[in-house]
Amino acid sequence: MSLDKIRSDSSFRFFVFFFVYICQFGVHVLQAIGIAGWGASGWISALTGLNTSIPVGIIMILIAALFTASAVISLIMFKKVHGLYRTTGASFEKAQQEFATGVMANKTVQTAAANAASSAASSATRGAYN
Repeated sequence: MSLDKIRSDSSFRFFVFFFVYICQFGVHVLQAIGIAGWGASGWISALTGLNTSIPVGIIMILIAALFTASAVISLIMFKKVHGLYRTTGASFEKAQQEFATGVMANKTVQTAAANAASSAASSATRGAYN
């Protein structure tokens, strides 16, 4: 994908990307922390694992270090993409506008909205005559 394509991409797509990327970053951090009983092999689990078996603890420390590196690299990449996002002139307001325009242009959404309005109007008129 060319840099020009990225710069002209929509605000809405940037916000979807940021939402997914922040969730992914959160998982990296939780894995690096390694809360016992959560199935993660991070720092807490690794240091606890050293008490039971030194070789297993060392392997777990290596895994915790790699998850930490992954979280740091993810943060660096997030900052780079955010810097690129700032140069595009995209904004939250534009993202909302693009979402509304895109959703309302969708035929399925239009049909569902028309059906909902029709059923609401018919139930209102039936209620007026009862």
